[in-house]
Amino acid sequence: MITSESIGTIAAALAKAQAEMGNAIKDRTNPAFRSTYADLASVREAVTGPLSANGIAVVQAPGNEGDSVTVETRLIHTSGEWLGSVVSARPAKNDPQAVGSAITYLRRYGLMAMTGIAPDDDDGQAATHPAPAGRAAPPTTARQEPSKAPPTPAATSSTPERTRWPDASRAAFCAELGKLGLDYEACAEWCESLGRPRPSTMTPDERSKLIAALLQPATKAKLQAFIAAKE
Repeated sequence: MITSESIGTIAAALAKAQAEMGNAIKDRTNPAFRSTYADLASVREAVTGPLSANGIAVVQAPGNEGDSVTVETRLIHTSGEWLGSVVSARPAKNDPQAVGSAITYLRRYGLMAMTGIAPDDDDGQAATHPAPAGRAAPPTTARQEPSKAPPTPAATSSTPERTRWPDASRAAFCAELGKLGLDYEACAEWCESLGRPRPSTMTPDERSKLIAALLQPATKAKLQAFIAAKE
């Protein structure tokens, strides 16, 4: 790791930011390994808010060393102090798409490493953010007498939280996209460009409607045109 001459201020700010961070949501599927992972957008979503709130900006600069692609991730504090790290990888092929994929991969892992977060499993533990230690409410009479206590509502927070879809639903959705020759990330970016949520945050009904729409040649053509414009 490389740093500025002093890091006392940024270290304190980063500690505060990390206390506010959640883990990145696994919303991408790797069909080759039948596994899920958190894409770059999910990682940025998990860290940029807390970092910015504590005066820390993220700069990621790609480069190369021989046949390898490099990405330097630098956390820069408003005080001028900074922390940085460089990661590298060799692309599978020497073409723009492979190089771009390698850069995205390195940005994702470099940012997770520098901020100390990890991919989050879409299970019950990940469904809500637990309250910090020491802030739990004291037990009430109702909790001491379960037979008289009303059922606990499914959701009690007034703040909407990101929907986390089960593994089976995610796999089924990505399989439907695969049948259409489409990639999840491209579909997610297209939805965002239209002002709609990513499929990972849609309701099951919304995802069903999206697949139904993509079965229409005209809608599929619009998505393909969006993909072509990005290449």
